[in-house]
Amino acid sequence: LSIKRAETSVIVIEPPEGMPKEEYEEWLSIDEDIPETATLTDLEIFQSVCEQDQAIKVDDSDGDDCIEKNPPTNAEMRQALDILKPGVQQRSTNF
Repeated sequence: LSIKRAETSVIVIEPPEGMPKEEYEEWLSIDEDIPETATLTDLEIFQSVCEQDQAIKVDDSDGDDCIEKNPPTNAEMRQALDILKPGVQQRSTNF
C-alpha cells in the first residue's frame, strides 16, 4: 500500500502490490450504490464513537478525555502511520 500526495492536496491511495488497479477500484466502489442518510464530519464520527464507548460503561480509569485538547503533531502522526502501514500491507495481501 503506498500513499502519494497529489498537488491539489488530494491523497491518492495506490492498490496493494499484486492487485490489479481495476480490481482495486471495483473493491473500493462496492458500496457506492448504498444511499447515504447524512454526511458526517470526522469530529461527528469521533464524538459518536466516544458516546457509544461511554454508554458501554467501560472502566477508563486513566482519566483521558475522549477528545484530545491538542491534536497530534505531524511527527506523532508520521510515527502512527509507520506503525500502522506494515499491518495494513500484511492484511491487504492475506484476504
